[in-house]
Amino acid sequence: MTNLNRRQYDLESEMRSGFKQIESSMAAMSSEMRSSVAALSTNIAERNKPQWQAIAVALSFCTIVGGLVYWPIQSATTDLKGSITIITEKMVTQKEMEWRTTRGSEDRARAEAALKEVRTAQVPREELDRVWANYDQRFQDQQRQIDEVKTAQGSVYGQRDIILDLRERLDRVERQRNSPGS
Repeated sequence: MTNLNRRQYDLESEMRSGFKQIESSMAAMSSEMRSSVAALSTNIAERNKPQWQAIAVALSFCTIVGGLVYWPIQSATTDLKGSITIITEKMVTQKEMEWRTTRGSEDRARAEAALKEVRTAQVPREELDRVWANYDQRFQDQQRQIDEVKTAQGSVYGQRDIILDLRERLDRVERQRNSPGS
């Protein structure tokens, strides 16, 4: 906006200086025309070509001065239009802001619903601690039972006795399997 304001101010000052130049040119031309009209009226009957040439030169001069004054105004106007176009392209409209706001609130509502669903599906920490403590107790009980069985077996049989017993069982199962009657 600051750039736009400065350009508008510059355009205003250029236009004023251009109009002042046009005004001074017109004043010079009108005084020249007054003096030329008087001389022209006397020479019009004679159709003196230099007078017509003076009028052509004056009109050419006015055209050139007018073009020189109009050119900076036209370029400043083009720059101003380009700046306004860029501003309007990058501008967010009120409808888009409203759409973004409603979209944001919808997204928040979905996120809150998902969070609520996760929280309701969660098991409280105390309950999990209690379940894990029960698992630990069960594992300890099973380990104790295994240890008791090993201790009882170790006191009745030795390691060698257990291996021999297992070998005999294996031999008996293999014989039963290979016997023709079964």
